[in-house]
Amino acid sequence: MSAAKRIEIEDTIWKDERGWGLNPFVSGHFVPDGHCDSHVVSMKPGVVRGNHYHTNGTERMLICGGPARILSRSITEETVQVMMADGRMPLLIEIPAHVEHAVRNESNGDIYLVVFSDIPAPETVRCRSLVT
Repeated sequence: MSAAKRIEIEDTIWKDERGWGLNPFVSGHFVPDGHCDSHVVSMKPGVVRGNHYHTNGTERMLICGGPARILSRSITEETVQVMMADGRMPLLIEIPAHVEHAVRNESNGDIYLVVFSDIPAPETVRCRSLVT
């Protein structure tokens, strides 16, 4: 009979004033069958992550917790779209290339983002703040 095994990943986690991040595929313990990029980040209350877009690839983001505000805008437009994650259930969103995006934690606790891109290293370009 097999048992669950804890795999140490502490040396692959990065931390800053916004929370922590982890790229599970870089840890060396899990290699996906296809080519993709993925990471997990935490967000402290009031923190914003994003304010960028990708010139290539499609990104999918699983938002765990909330409430959180998700803002997006095509690089060719001025209108910002706002979605809310209420925190009761995870929210999965898809973000095409050339769409600026940001997430703001509107809760009183940490929330988590699980992010997957369909290419190994999407090019990221900073944009002006989407959060008003």
